Amino acid sequence: MPDLPVYDAVLLPPETVDANSVLLSRSLARLAPTEFFLETGRLYPHISLYMANFTPEQLEQATAALHEIAGATGALPLTADHFDGNDQGMFELFYRKTEALTRLQQELIARLNPLRTGLRHRDPVGRVLADHLKVAPAEARANLERCGYDEVGAFFKPHITCARFKQRDFSVAEAALPPVESFTTVYTTLALCEMGEHGTCTRVVSRAICSSTTG
Repeated sequence: MPDLPVYDAVLLPPETVDANSVLLSRSLARLAPTEFFLETGRLYPHISLYMANFTPEQLEQATAALHEIAGATGALPLTADHFDGNDQGMFELFYRKTEALTRLQQELIARLNPLRTGLRHRDPVGRVLADHLKVAPAEARANLERCGYDEVGAFFKPHITCARFKQRDFSVAEAALPPVESFTTVYTTLALCEMGEHGTCTRVVSRAICSSTTG
């Protein structure tokens, strides 16, 4: 049986930060070869909240749940905090984690986790998750076993992945980066996206506006 598509429940940035993310991604690709660059309408800048495999029937239910959650969620002001790269070549823009953002992730997991089918085959950096389970830190392993996603709790560090360098240890000079404050914004769009390689979002399945005045 072929692998089911992987979907990512995400926050999509407003237009200005979307454009800034695309510009940054392209500028990073000029510094050194990358696996991808972000592009509006093709590879979408996003903050991942939960990833899972869904059948078509499960996807329909997940989409309905996403819209219900958005309707009960208020706008999310997020402060851009810093840029950083990791040993997998990912270069990321990190946001400060807020209580509201954590609650949103928990609500998404509570509603979407019961719908998923099994464990995703690979994570965004290409590790086979069934194998990674054997060596993952205890909390990450518990997250994977519980909900099929490791970036929960202490491992939830909200970010936009702007590039993945082919030279995994490539270092970006601070002078090559825009002011991090230019990515501070209010997020209002929750979406369910189909995923490609390297943690990219290749297609927006459905968008929902966070519309609660009390969330």
